[in-house]
Amino acid sequence: MVVTYDRQTINSPNPLARFSHRSRTSKSVNLACECLPEGGTVVDFGAGTGLMLCKLGDVRPDVKLLAISRYMPPTPDPRLRYLADLRDAAGQSVDLVTALEVCEHLADAELDDFLATTAMLLRDGGFLIVSVPIMIGPVVIIKEINRMLLHRRISDMSFGEMARHVLGLQLTRAENRGTSHKGFDYRWLRRQLQQGFLIVREFYSPLPLPWWLNSQAFFICQPKKP
Repeated sequence: MVVTYDRQTINSPNPLARFSHRSRTSKSVNLACECLPEGGTVVDFGAGTGLMLCKLGDVRPDVKLLAISRYMPPTPDPRLRYLADLRDAAGQSVDLVTALEVCEHLADAELDDFLATTAMLLRDGGFLIVSVPIMIGPVVIIKEINRMLLHRRISDMSFGEMARHVLGLQLTRAENRGTSHKGFDYRWLRRQLQQGFLIVREFYSPLPLPWWLNSQAFFICQPKKP
């Protein structure tokens, strides 16, 4: 069963999932506004439907909006300029790169390349904002039930694998990361980010509560200086 991205996220029939993703979008726009100077440039890596950039453009018409979306058609909004690759933003004096619900789907080599390219592109004082799903702790059970009901198919995790997620234990990643969150641990991503970036802020969404009661983790980062 094919379920559109909107129906999986901001227009999900599940009110909890819908609230979580709408809150994530709103927080992303607010964070971008904080990080962008007047007339700044943002690149949204994995822009999807372009929703975040469109909403950002509504409140910050001064900002240059660049989008990379390999798997979804471009939005007709003329404010967005689409790039084929992150390196195409070279020379744009990029102030902010965002990767929202993207890094969990990248192969290790793709993630390394993304982080290295981002560090190269960002001007001095620039920021990287990353959000990823929290796939450890009790929230995993709720997420997997939601995915099974929405897609009308069984989970790609066995009972034992789901139990390991709930307990926060290491689990082998799925072969096809594009369609599965199996084995993803946001704490692992934190360590990858820290190799080349300083994490200036970390928080969880959508509630002002500990990570194990939330759905997403946010990292606001800046490249480490040589």
